[in-house]
Amino acid sequence: MGNIIDYLKEYGNRSFQEHPFCEADVLLFAQLSYLKFDGVVPAIAERKAALTPSQINERMDPEKVFADKTYEKENRELWQTLLSCPRYENMGCNYYRSRLEEEEETQFGAITFFPEGCEPVATFRGTDDSLVGWKEDFNLAFKKVVPAQEMSALYLNQISCHIPGKFLVCGHSKGGNLAIFSAIRAERDVQDKISAVYSLDGPGFLPDILAEESYERLRDRVHRILPYSSLVGMLLQNYEKYEVVKSSAFGVMQHDAYSWQIENGALVKAPDIEEKQKWMNEALNQWIFTLPEEEREMFVNSLFEMIGETDAITLPEFAYDWKKNLKICMRYMRNVDKETRKRLRQMLKVLIEVYGSVMGNVVRQELKAENHPMNPEI
Repeated sequence: MGNIIDYLKEYGNRSFQEHPFCEADVLLFAQLSYLKFDGVVPAIAERKAALTPSQINERMDPEKVFADKTYEKENRELWQTLLSCPRYENMGCNYYRSRLEEEEETQFGAITFFPEGCEPVATFRGTDDSLVGWKEDFNLAFKKVVPAQEMSALYLNQISCHIPGKFLVCGHSKGGNLAIFSAIRAERDVQDKISAVYSLDGPGFLPDILAEESYERLRDRVHRILPYSSLVGMLLQNYEKYEVVKSSAFGVMQHDAYSWQIENGALVKAPDIEEKQKWMNEALNQWIFTLPEEEREMFVNSLFEMIGETDAITLPEFAYDWKKNLKICMRYMRNVDKETRKRLRQMLKVLIEVYGSVMGNVVRQELKAENHPMNPEI
């Protein structure tokens, strides 16, 4: 078994006729959407021809394209491997859009791929390493619609005008949420052109969204894929159907798309979410859904106000100087009630574990210590 880079190395020399488009390709495109193609891949308004990967490579500044440091090494290897694959050499890349607005608490990115001989794939970027992006994710717990969701529906309506036939929609993490939301809120004629929607460990929705009539029209075309110990993808889970993929990572680090296992050109599936994780997710969702909306909003604002006290603007920044920053957070938590303090510790621990690769094994071992102040039971 291997990951998407291994998949490229093994199947990258096969055409889509020899090895048909599959879920491994969906995962690949979802990961490629994290690359920052600003000023290189044409935007919708520019009405320019799509660029192939080799054309993009000639024009791009690698330091800007691989700006997110969390998976910089893996993203560089993925891109370099892709460039040598005949399967994707004539693939078009177009309709790029990216936006990061601190005041609006918005982080959004999208790009459409045109693999040769296959349906186009509209892909939404997941959460990057900015605190703005993570704040918007948490806003999903109390806001019916966040700005990135509105942008996703607009994006789908706009690109559909340039795509004559059917197309797919996909995304990883928040990008998976945007993929489903954009399809739900797209115009009726646009929905008719969507052949499938893939959410790869993307968070769910507040109940009202899935109750919409437009979702019922799309339900059979929506595919949710989660890792064995999914946390992110089970947030706001409303018991919609899903499939489970095996991962080489542990715990919340299974959210990392590079850890998802691929064998014989296909994702390796597991029967269901790990029972212990499922129980923890159900407890967390019950807590979210039973809290009044104003209390959910207050908790989310408190969490990011606390993190903001450290002056970090990205989670890797917070993680690199984690000892100093945790002391700042602990001082902040002295002024909140016991239950809020417990939840804040739990959320901080999750955020740090997601970026555990930045900090190294020593830190992760320290966080597991029973007497560590991040232990939510203390």
